[in-house]
Amino acid sequence: MIIYRYLFNRFFSGLVVSLAVLTSIEIFFSLTAELKYLNVGNYNMLVVTKYIILNIPRSIEVMFPYAILIGSMLSLGAMSSDMEFISMQSAGISISRIIGIILIQAFILSSIFYFISDSFVPKYSNKAEKKKNLALNKKLIFNKNGVWFKDKNTFIKINEIYSDIKLNGITMYSYNENDSLSSIKYVRYASFVDNKWSLKAISETIINNSLITKRYTENDTVDSFIDRKLINIKTDKSSSLSLADVDKNINYLTTNSLDAAIHKKIYWEKIFKPFSTVIMLFLAMPFIFGRHRSANLSKRLVLGLFIGIGFFIITSILPNLSMVFGIWPFISVLLPHILFVVLGKYLLDYQLTEGIR
Repeated sequence: MIIYRYLFNRFFSGLVVSLAVLTSIEIFFSLTAELKYLNVGNYNMLVVTKYIILNIPRSIEVMFPYAILIGSMLSLGAMSSDMEFISMQSAGISISRIIGIILIQAFILSSIFYFISDSFVPKYSNKAEKKKNLALNKKLIFNKNGVWFKDKNTFIKINEIYSDIKLNGITMYSYNENDSLSSIKYVRYASFVDNKWSLKAISETIINNSLITKRYTENDTVDSFIDRKLINIKTDKSSSLSLADVDKNINYLTTNSLDAAIHKKIYWEKIFKPFSTVIMLFLAMPFIFGRHRSANLSKRLVLGLFIGIGFFIITSILPNLSMVFGIWPFISVLLPHILFVVLGKYLLDYQLTEGIR
């Protein structure tokens, strides 16, 4: 138990220091990036500060895997330099057992971290984006031909989306059970206030067999209008979605016979996050536990960091490329992990037998 605690303390201390430094750098660059929007619309320094503070949990989540990699490399590299691993081997503790202990601890810590962060990071990230977009009066989506949705028997086109509570230029084409067009409704402005939709400048054409009726209403307040889930599915970033939200979106899209491939990819990426973090660390292990300890330690640490970070980048890109070729999202996320586990095992076996020359 002593060796477990000692390795965890060294591993955790490196993680905390690295996470603090990396998060600070991320916050600094986020702040400088937001300053270019300063005083545009209502985006003043107070809103910028709120935006940065609300995004701190997201910054921590983004930097967490890199912090585990860098913190572990520095802590374990220092132990390797001080010949502590040789002492452990002399005491009968094998390199394989040391690596196993570190990886298990990293997996448990990562699983706990991602489980906790999944419950509050999307909430604060979403609040931050809404505050920014409303202050800038920024369109979340703007296409020349509008953005199209399908809700049961209604096709919806929205010209401008500012948030899930502020829409401009909505056209709704409703069909009856015989797949015949039954009505066309156009709403110039729609806003969601106090759990109700406030609609302005409403033109509606009702088609009943050969009878066509038109009516116009200047203002109206209704309980139901457009399901906000539809808007959020189109506009929310993956960082603003919890695992439960993604699952709900998949069910909603599947129920309405819509393509859910993107959300399935996001779902499996979130599930695999703890595994991705551990695999990234596993890829760096051979450069700490190589036989030839006379080799330049800093060289080995840098190589380990590059390979680990390279894995994280590649596993972020490959699933998107796989979707272009129609590969099932689960396979597209799983396959890179398997390939890199095989690569990590090969590198570890090579380093323990040959080392870096």
